[in-house]
Amino acid sequence: MFFFFHYFLDYQVKIIYLQIAFFENRGESKMSTQIKSYLINLNEKNNRFIYLMICFLIAIGAFGNTSQVIAQNVRVKVELQLDALPDEKREKLQGFQQILEDYFNNYQWTQDEFQGELPIGLKILMQDISVSYEDRYKLNIIISNNSDVQYTDKRCRIEYQKGEIPMHSDNNWDSLTSLLDFFTNVIIGEEMDKFGHLLGTPYYEKAKQIAEQARFGLAQFNEGWDFRFELIEYILGKKYEKYREMKDFYFYGLYFANEDPPKARKYVKEAINMLDEIKIEEEAKYYRVEKFINAHYIEIVNLFKNSNDLEVYNKMILLDPDRADVYADLL
Repeated sequence: MFFFFHYFLDYQVKIIYLQIAFFENRGESKMSTQIKSYLINLNEKNNRFIYLMICFLIAIGAFGNTSQVIAQNVRVKVELQLDALPDEKREKLQGFQQILEDYFNNYQWTQDEFQGELPIGLKILMQDISVSYEDRYKLNIIISNNSDVQYTDKRCRIEYQKGEIPMHSDNNWDSLTSLLDFFTNVIIGEEMDKFGHLLGTPYYEKAKQIAEQARFGLAQFNEGWDFRFELIEYILGKKYEKYREMKDFYFYGLYFANEDPPKARKYVKEAINMLDEIKIEEEAKYYRVEKFINAHYIEIVNLFKNSNDLEVYNKMILLDPDRADVYADLL
């Protein structure tokens, strides 16, 4: 019994440190600083059992006001653009934005391994393609994590009737909810890869299952699903695996930026070396390296500033030549 309890507490330790890393990467360091300092102090003094007990109490919320720490939330902000619709259709879609946000935000998308809040932005441009017996729409969507992940899809077709409340279902394909679920799981998978080696795989697998179901969906709504299936096959494939592993190195290093800069630089430098290799091999239509650098170059500069690391400087110049003057601070 004690062995089982000890094993369970060790698992909770991993969860707590994932929580700390998540909040710090989101710029919410105040939520984690005191917890982290206390845990590290206990662990360094070999007070292992007390250390584990503290983690356990935090995990079950025994200290109060920890709901933010252990709560999981996908928080989606939907922006609808209805200007291209006739007045009649705009009238029918009043309240649709809130309906979509409720669909996202009132649902448990992940298991306990993901802690905290994942903000997602979703922009939808709607065009009317209705037929006499039902309302149909063509969508252009942009969905992102408001940081380093963004997907654009201009080949979305859905059926939606005024007042319908979309429902979650793993077994039934739907022109609207399957589209939303596909991209939400991809975004979650991208985020989970930052917390450990290929941790996003279960969410990519869910997205793949949805794309496979689309093959048996109604033909009038199949447009774009060939692209989505190709996308998820690429993400789960060997070519993309190195990029996913790079994110693990990068964010693991970033976690130590304040308390152990040399260690942080070691892992981030390895990630930069991997980015150099990935850029050579990646397919032009995905351009992941450019997106990643655009989102994180300031973190890299701050971490290596005045480090005189010529290798990192030269790599960043090759990867991102337009910011050569910015990387001069590394020297």
